[in-house]
Amino acid sequence: MNFKEYYDKAMNYEDYVSLLGENFKMHQVHCKRFEKDITEEEEKYIKTVKPVNILVLTEPWCGDSLAVLPVVRNIAEINGSWSMKVLRRDENLDLMDRFLTRGGRAVPLFFFLADNYSLIFKWGPRPKAAQDIFEAHRQQLQEGTIEKMEVVKKIRNFYSKNHGKAILTELMSALKENHLI
Repeated sequence: MNFKEYYDKAMNYEDYVSLLGENFKMHQVHCKRFEKDITEEEEKYIKTVKPVNILVLTEPWCGDSLAVLPVVRNIAEINGSWSMKVLRRDENLDLMDRFLTRGGRAVPLFFFLADNYSLIFKWGPRPKAAQDIFEAHRQQLQEGTIEKMEVVKKIRNFYSKNHGKAILTELMSALKENHLI
């Protein structure tokens, strides 16, 4: 599958951020937390990653996206050779439906693309530690013995305390596995 058509019609990051509305503050909080906690050693390592194009599939209302997307954007800015564009999920269901997560339309999804826009790897919708929180409560959610917002709060708490470190670790591992470092 070639992603060029999708990449060409995607919006730049700044245009996407302008759609966040009330969620802009939370987006900025995650940006600042990551910027504050990144080490010089991590920055040096990020700068060793080869150039890639990143296509993000998401929606402004997505809580995971508010925590994850700013971190990936900061990593891209530190690297300096990555290009990143954003597509809205609900306007691109043909793409979304090719990359379901456990049968659902979970976002954000990050497609790391080569120069020719072929897929190198996909990452998302959230780091494993955040997904583990969700999975630990999946049965309770299905049974109705826990409210979805309780699980969302636990995941938000994880993001607040982790400051993007799990995202950075997983992405660097995937980039290394795919010979981009």
